[in-house]
Amino acid sequence: MKHVIFMLLALMVSAIVSAFAEDPVLPAGSDKSVIEDNLLKGLASENQGLQRSCALMLGKIKSGRAVIPLMSVLKNSDQPEIKVAAAWALCNIGDPRGTFAVKQEVEFSENNKTRLTCAWYYENMVQSGTYVFPKVGETVLAETKE
Repeated sequence: MKHVIFMLLALMVSAIVSAFAEDPVLPAGSDKSVIEDNLLKGLASENQGLQRSCALMLGKIKSGRAVIPLMSVLKNSDQPEIKVAAAWALCNIGDPRGTFAVKQEVEFSENNKTRLTCAWYYENMVQSGTYVFPKVGETVLAETKE
């Protein structure tokens, strides 16, 4: 019986701590602005692995400061892996400017993998029912639902 009470108490304390935590992704007591500064520097790096990782982390912490830099990466990068990381981050952040940029990438990207991935992120993270995904083998991978 004591073990059950102890387990329930531990679960309650854990729930209370997580409910009042500022940001469940960042360590307690960390300075989010310093972390964002460093991630934004990494996003501007020439190192593609670092760029991709920083884009994903900026999305995970839902950095509002990263929306414009991520939009720039989405538009200007020639690497599909980096573009889709930026698209995921923008959809996860949820700022209308960023999600519009993802939608534009679906419309205008010349890379089918990028178009399809951006459409999937938009459909599943922003607004369900926006895109139709035809069967494999058709030439159009994603199109605006009218």
